[in-house]
Amino acid sequence: MIKCEDGITIHSWLLYHPENNAQEKLPTIIFFHGNAGNIGLRLPNAIQMYHYLNANILLVEYRGYGDSDDAKPTEAGLKLDAEGVMAYINTKNLPNVDPRRIFVFGRSLGGAVAFHMAEYSQKSYYPLLAGLIVENTFLSISEMVDHLMPYVAPFKMLILRMNWNSGKIASTIRIPTLFLAGAKDTLVPHSHMLELYNRMKSSKVDNLVRLHVVQDGTHNETWLQGGRSYWKAINQFIEEVFQAEQPNGASCSKSGVGNSSRNKDGSLFQRKASTAMTATTSTSSIEKDTSVEVELGCDGDAAADMISSVGNFIGMAKEAVSGVGKKKD
Repeated sequence: MIKCEDGITIHSWLLYHPENNAQEKLPTIIFFHGNAGNIGLRLPNAIQMYHYLNANILLVEYRGYGDSDDAKPTEAGLKLDAEGVMAYINTKNLPNVDPRRIFVFGRSLGGAVAFHMAEYSQKSYYPLLAGLIVENTFLSISEMVDHLMPYVAPFKMLILRMNWNSGKIASTIRIPTLFLAGAKDTLVPHSHMLELYNRMKSSKVDNLVRLHVVQDGTHNETWLQGGRSYWKAINQFIEEVFQAEQPNGASCSKSGVGNSSRNKDGSLFQRKASTAMTATTSTSSIEKDTSVEVELGCDGDAAADMISSVGNFIGMAKEAVSGVGKKKD
């Protein structure tokens, strides 16, 4: 249970990887889920992350969701949730969790929360996040209303209660970032992910930016439809992050040239100054390893059905317009 700055307590699960040890601590991935459901529905996905990425997984449940305090899940409140998680993981001396090896992952609405955590990481006194990973997220709620509720669009500035403008801060993020995009996403236009990627890639901030496109990927099931290349893209990104950052101002292992900067904890690190990346693709024809779902008692199709309601943006857009938050069970 994590207490936030405003006194609200949120619920989380930390899945420790068995290969973790004090000598060589594995990365830890903070998982922010979509608009609907709770962290229990994300277990099939989290277990695959746990195995395929060889990482600890911290599943976070927003205020008003599941076993977290029954508070209205506003934009300001969810941002406090992200900040509370950041403080918790940096101050609680969690066994075998290295604050310098923290990645944040966000899908759908969780992508906006992850973007905020990345921005907060750059402003706080905590160590910078090691990396940001977002999947099928949006530029802003305002632009989502344009797409989902065009009849409301002319009046949106008078009635919107949420904004989540990730597009505005994308060019300011200096944390290594991976975009995972489903080309057949019918809830969040695929163009939103491409635009976020392009804004970050073309910014003046020296950063490592990657894009992986799953051609048959839909909004909620990209992680299932992406096959082995989906997990390979994330693994390669994590490896690149650790190769690009060397202590004490050492040269980068691949390019030999990079930007020396000072981390939040005062240590020097070297980051590869490269942003122009080529998008990679994968399709559902790639062989999928579903052994983890079988072990959990559900095959890939069942797992897809179980999370098919995650990130219902029509509902989120309606809540944004009405300003009414509901507890999600």
